[in-house]
Amino acid sequence: MTPQSQSTTAQTSDLLPGFDHAAFDSNAVFRALLDAMSRPGRIYDLPVSVSAPDGLNKATTATLLAMADMDTTVWMSPNCSTKAAGDHLKFHCGCPLSTDVKQADFAVARISDDLSFVTDLAVGNAEYPDQSATLILMVDEISDRPSMNLKGPGIKDTHSLCIKGLPASFHAWRAENHHLFPCGADVIFASETQIAALSRTTRIEVN
Repeated sequence: MTPQSQSTTAQTSDLLPGFDHAAFDSNAVFRALLDAMSRPGRIYDLPVSVSAPDGLNKATTATLLAMADMDTTVWMSPNCSTKAAGDHLKFHCGCPLSTDVKQADFAVARISDDLSFVTDLAVGNAEYPDQSATLILMVDEISDRPSMNLKGPGIKDTHSLCIKGLPASFHAWRAENHHLFPCGADVIFASETQIAALSRTTRIEVN
């Protein structure tokens, strides 16, 4: 074995595994994400078990394993962008990583991060509104306490959602983002083992 192959083997052995059953688990997570986007504010349990590298939690890792590939660019905030996280995504997803959030298809951050970058997320354009970013925001807790009242497509009347620690600046950005429809960024909240989503069509009333 050459020194180069020994180095590659050592680096690979340091990586955490991806999904236990790649096709089945990826499809299960994709369905959960699709349901979450179709029913904004509904809380979904992570349907599979997955290991998370330093910098990411389990639900975020599962989301990226299911959604990211060589055609999707991932940006991570400085607090998320560890070597372990980058190596994990490059190996299991093959996705390019960028330091420019404007280029991101998926932007990953913690709720405690400086979220001013959200104003630079891609929102698409009138011809291609799908060329927009999805923000994956790692949070400590997701509940249905009445902190926010959600209205819009996929919601019968109203739905309550509470994201612990969500700053006022996020709500200001979301209000502007909603008015960009059909353009705009979508949001996935990811606690350790749960997800909930806000599509660009969702209106929020903060209590």
